[in-house]
Amino acid sequence: MKKEIYTLIIKSVLAICITAVTITVLPKSSVIDNTKSIDVFSPAQIVSSIKNKRSNKNSTAKKTTKSKENNESTVSEQQVSSDITAVPSDIQELMDKAQKNLSKEKKIGKTTEEAYFGGGTLVKSGNIELQSKIPENFYKVDADKLLEQKADLKIKDASKPTVLIYHTHTTESYSLLDVGYYTGSLDTRSKKADRNMVRVGDDLCKYLNDLGINTIHDTEIHDENYTGAYKHSRKSVLKYLEKYPTIDITIDVHRDDITYQNKTIAGKKAARMMIIAGAEYGSVENYPTWEYNLRFDLAVQNKVNNMYPSLMRPILFAERKYNMDVTHNSFLLEIGTDANTLDEATYSARLFATALAQLLKDDYIEK
Repeated sequence: MKKEIYTLIIKSVLAICITAVTITVLPKSSVIDNTKSIDVFSPAQIVSSIKNKRSNKNSTAKKTTKSKENNESTVSEQQVSSDITAVPSDIQELMDKAQKNLSKEKKIGKTTEEAYFGGGTLVKSGNIELQSKIPENFYKVDADKLLEQKADLKIKDASKPTVLIYHTHTTESYSLLDVGYYTGSLDTRSKKADRNMVRVGDDLCKYLNDLGINTIHDTEIHDENYTGAYKHSRKSVLKYLEKYPTIDITIDVHRDDITYQNKTIAGKKAARMMIIAGAEYGSVENYPTWEYNLRFDLAVQNKVNNMYPSLMRPILFAERKYNMDVTHNSFLLEIGTDANTLDEATYSARLFATALAQLLKDDYIEK
């Protein structure tokens, strides 16, 4: 009898060991969602896994591929929270350090939140506001008509490179703390990628990619020679357009340097933004396609302001070209000013990305 009991105990132990080894070695069970398999874990892990699977589909956009030769990045190397309102951890560290040294800082002028217009004619229609500095006898903006015409844009496959983010004035940077004054240590120009426009572009690129829009981020510094910055960035843009012929949208992301205003979205301050649109007028030459760009600009502003009312300042429509002639859907985007904080600027970039991605999915990605 005892022998049988011992035999039964030994067999039970062996069975448990074999089961444990099998669970460890064999793949985890999975559930199927639109032909994608995800590991069976907690709900939070399932959501995370879905994001990872979706990200892997965008192989170019989701791999952390940053080349030292071409300064190309398709995903931020910074830690970006899934909560769009949260302060990214790397920025929080910078803010904490600045806060510790704040009592030692010299106060240099106050920062004030005042509206700034700058002349011209204000055109308003629904969610659209446009500051036109182009004479009406040359071109009168009909915002409703242009919105109805829609942009000259058809995206067949958003998993291929579709958007290019770059920075002509890469070294433009922001305050770290919202304390109502400029500090003596504030550097409005920085070559540090965690402080300048590259950091803002990181979040814009990251969120577009997360939302299924394959986005390339050019992180090269173009304003070592400030007066030649646009020629320098143009070379980079043309290089990317040749390398990725599926890119239809280019966005030159800057920081403004005028009086600033904030907008509170979901209880958090966001830096207001402005699109610059140009026309072949006055000194601007070789830009016959400018109206295509204006149509896209209006569509973008309309969507952003629809989702986040008044987050966008009026579009500046003026005697400008910059590098907007490279595609029919190119614009310059000003995100905040040097009085805005880096946190406010990156928050706005994330909000802008969500609105732009929604616009493309609603109207321009072929179903």
